[in-house]
This record gives sequence, structure tokens and C-alpha cells, in this order.
Amino acid sequence: MRRASARAAPPPVSRLSTALGAVLAVVAALVVFRGTLAYFFAQDDFTGLARARGIIPALQGPWRYLSGQLYFDVMALTAGTSALPYRLVSLLAHATTVALVFVRCSRRVALPAAAALGAIFFGTHPSLFTALYSVSGIGEILAGLLAVTTLLLVARGDRGRWFAVPAFAASLLCKESTVLLPLGAALVAARSRAPRRFAVPIALAIVSAIALATFVWRDTFGVRAGVETLSPYAVRFGRPALDNLLSYLGWTARIALPWVHSFADAVEGGVFADGIVLAAVWLAGCAVPALRQRGWVEGGVLWLLLIAPVLPLAHHTYHYYLYSPLTGAALCVAAAADAVADWVSRRFGARRLVASAVVGALALLVTVNGALLVHRIETYPFVDPELRSDPTVDRARIARNAIADLEGSAMPPGVSLWFWSPASIARGKSAGADTTQETYWETNVRTALYDDLAVRVMLPTVREVRFVRTFELVGDSVRYAVYLPNGHLKVGAPSELATVLGLRPKSEPAPE
Repeated sequence: MRRASARAAPPPVSRLSTALGAVLAVVAALVVFRGTLAYFFAQDDFTGLARARGIIPALQGPWRYLSGQLYFDVMALTAGTSALPYRLVSLLAHATTVALVFVRCSRRVALPAAAALGAIFFGTHPSLFTALYSVSGIGEILAGLLAVTTLLLVARGDRGRWFAVPAFAASLLCKESTVLLPLGAALVAARSRAPRRFAVPIALAIVSAIALATFVWRDTFGVRAGVETLSPYAVRFGRPALDNLLSYLGWTARIALPWVHSFADAVEGGVFADGIVLAAVWLAGCAVPALRQRGWVEGGVLWLLLIAPVLPLAHHTYHYYLYSPLTGAALCVAAAADAVADWVSRRFGARRLVASAVVGALALLVTVNGALLVHRIETYPFVDPELRSDPTVDRARIARNAIADLEGSAMPPGVSLWFWSPASIARGKSAGADTTQETYWETNVRTALYDDLAVRVMLPTVREVRFVRTFELVGDSVRYAVYLPNGHLKVGAPSELATVLGLRPKSEPAPE
């Protein structure tokens, strides 16, 4: 037993190698997701901006208050309506999470390169795309960051571990999906030698119980009466939950570029086999002492605890729900890399430097793979080559085009702005769609602008916004925004537009 304990104890490592591993993990994440800095706001982002400016009511109650209200309130004072600062904060918050994941991994494994590989696996994972490329994805990022912080604090042996309680509460106020984290904290505390080591996890469980009671008492999403089957947050157990679980497992495992064929946010039967294999590998690894000693069990359990709250959601299966769970998967990756490197070193007498180089090369491969996948998601074209397949990217581009063109147009204060797209209607007709209904291209632009919110936030002098499908010769207090499917538009008075359309002679005065 003494020999086994000596073998399990990690050998000393230099601070330089540890710092280098952390820096490389952070740099990898920044390189892979740097493209987010080029984009504008889109769809859900305008809700947070509108709340911060009093255009729509502020959030009532605690749910997502930090990420959905307070964050946007603070950013409105410092960044205004410039998208770049928001996106920079999201990217830096992600980089911080990556650094914290590296710290967690480095405390369980001996090889800094293995800890870096785990952190890079998390930090460059393509499932995080929407969380990084959507400003409103800050909730996922902050909840994950604070969840990892909570676990690091729980592992402390001094009074500082009590700071885990406010950190966990803050995580819940960013996204309620971390509600089962106290169970993971109990696993961390089980390894501690601190007196009353389970006191903090118990306190976290009390916070979690209070949050759940508040959720039910405030009847969030109508849970007391039972969420309706067709509701966005409808809950269904059984086969739907199992399908979600296998999809999330499959998405966790299938990240190699040649085998990734879809990034649609829906249950994906094509990755079920990957999910089953991953679950079997993890269960088998639980029987390997070298993996258990390095956090293999803890990482897998944490993944399951952080994904479990969203598994019953019948209509919500999103890649970015994996943001927090992947911090647990990172520990499994680090544990496997460290165990294999240790076995190779002892079996073949290889130097530690060689093992680090091999693991480092694998980390570089994961980074390059992540960069290529993210670039593919970002640039993959839609059927229309002007549009993008990913809705987050596509609608951010559309919103930028529309708002930029509106800001460059001369419009009197208090104008009513009517959006009209003959080009979109014509495309729908040529595609054989029912032109009595809104076409995909019209819906896409309206969604990108979140109906009227984008214009009300970015151009507060506009009195009213409508989306119309026919032209009417109305008074010049109205301006038509005639838009293309890519969001670019031109603004004109009805009288000017009527002249272009040949509806009246040029000499005829405009109607009052």
C-alpha cells in the first residue's frame, strides 16, 4: 500500500512549466474563438440591451439576474451600444474559465502538459461556439466560470473555502443549470483533510434547496401547474431525456473534423453510438486505479450533474448547454493523458520531457482541430450564398447590415419605420413557397432584429417599427426600409417609393 501511495503522489514540477501550461491553454482558446470579436449583436442580445435601457421591463426575481440584467446594466454604462466590448468580455471570461479548469486539472495530475490538454479540450471544444459567438451566451460562460471557482474554493483547507457559498449562489443567478453542483462539491470535499470538510457542501446544498423552492414558489415557467407539452420549456422524461443524454455524450466525444457533419441544435441520432461508446469507456475507466486517483470519476460525475437539469427539456437540445459539463470532461481528459504518460514512462523508461512533448503535440492537434471546426461553423454557407448556415452568425451579420444602413439614412425624429422586402417575397415565390405567408427570408431578418427591439435600442428616435408585406401610399411620417435577405436596405418616403414603383406621376405632390 505504501508503494501504491508513493506512485500516486505527483512528482514535483516547476512553477515555470505549470505557468506555461496555463498560458498555452488560454492562448489556444483565444486563437480558436477570436472570430467572435468581428460580429454585431443579434436576436436575443437585444433583449438584454433593451432591459438595460428601460425599453422593456427589467427582470423580476432572481433567475438569471446577474447575466440577464446586472451584466447588461453595467455594460450599458461602460460600452453603450458597441458590440465589441461585450464580445471582448465574453472572450476574456472564457479565457479565465480555461485558466481555472487548468488549475483544477493540475491539482489532480502530475504532468502540466496533461492538465493543459484537459483545459485545451474544454477551451477549444466546438460545442461552445454559440456561447462565445452570442453576446447573450454570457450566462453560460459566467455560470461555468463560477462553478469551477466554487469547486476550487471547496478544495481549500482553510476558512477561504467558505467563499464557495457566494460563488455558487452567483453561479445560480447566472444560469440555474448548475443547481446540482453541491453533489460534485461533496466529491471534492471527500478528498480534503480539513475539519468538518462536508460543512461547505452542506451549505451549498441549502443554497440549492432555497433556489429550487424559490423556482417553484414563483411559479417560474408555470411549473406548479405543470409546463404545457408545447411550451418552450416543456419537460418530458423517458425517451426524450435519453435521446438528449446520448446527443450530449456524442457531441462531447465527436470533435474530430472529418467526422463532424452537423451542428444543428437538435437531437442527433447520428452521434448516439459515439455517446454509448464514451459512456462505456468512462465506466470501464472507473475500475482503473490510476484513473480514479487522477479525478476520472469526479470529472465524469461532474459532467453528468451539470447536464442533468437540461436533459428533460423536450424542445431545447443545444450544443452550448455543454459549456459547464465540459469542465468535468476536461478533468477526465487530463487524467487519461497523465495516466498513459506515466505508464509509458515507467514501462519504457522514457523521460518525462518526452512524455510532455507527446502530450503537448496532442494538445496542438486538438487546438488546430478546434480552430478548423469553429471556422467551418462560422463560414459555412446557407442555400443562399450571401447567408450563413449558423443562425447566430447569420443574424449578427444581418443585424449589422440593417442597423448600419439605417444609421446612414436621414430620418426625421419620431418616424414610423416600415420594413418591406419585395426581394424576399420574390424568392419565396420562385422557391414555390406560399407567398400569402411570411417567407423564410423575411422571418430571418425580423428574427435577427428581434422584431422591433434592435431598432428601438440602436435608433431611439424611431417611434414605431412594423414589418409589412405590401406597399401602401401613406403619409410621409412613415419611412419604408426596403431590405434584402442579407439585411442591407434603403430608406425612403412613401411618396419617393411610389415614384420609383410608377404608382403616380413625378409631378404629383406627395400625400399629406
